[in-house]
Amino acid sequence: MAECRYQYAPREAVPDVNLGTKMKKPQADFEYMHDLLNNFFKMPNIRSALRVIKDQEITGWEIWFQVEFARFLSEHVSEPEWDREYPVEFDYRREKLGYFFKPDFIIRKKHWPKDRYAALEIKQHTHPGNCLTNMVADLAKVAKIRKSQLDLRSVWALGIFPYDPEADVRAMVEDKLNGIGQAYHETRTATARIPRTKFSYAFF
Repeated sequence: MAECRYQYAPREAVPDVNLGTKMKKPQADFEYMHDLLNNFFKMPNIRSALRVIKDQEITGWEIWFQVEFARFLSEHVSEPEWDREYPVEFDYRREKLGYFFKPDFIIRKKHWPKDRYAALEIKQHTHPGNCLTNMVADLAKVAKIRKSQLDLRSVWALGIFPYDPEADVRAMVEDKLNGIGQAYHETRTATARIPRTKFSYAFF
């Protein structure tokens, strides 16, 4: 999870007509992953740390967030199997910029079929629009992973950004997904303020 440090808006992801069959969004996976995130953001130590990050304008907290989330997964009652930055190969016929990609997390709930994982990409940014743009760009990358390399049952993105009461985040998510040729699923999208902090998140 890397913070973008530029001041201009990043280039929009280019629509890919081949992504339709790859971008899986099962409702059961959404509910499980969203439940994990809700429980994570309820932890007092996480909220306290996010308040300090915002108040002190701390940057470079990406690794801290991933370590805390990894510890949370290791201790969660559902006993998920997980890995961080597992290197997987692109379908070289569709990806010309590189051969490997490392999702921030791959997660397998206990009793899911063996070797089938949900991929989670995590982004943070000081501007909601830029954060969402980076999220959909990562989803497009994950969708290009070779099926023989890793059997992804679903792909998800989590974005964290400062709370803005004027921002219609759901409308922005829909616009960004349409920009890469993907459907917006209202029931498989979550946006909310992280309680007792000055941050919000989007998950889709």
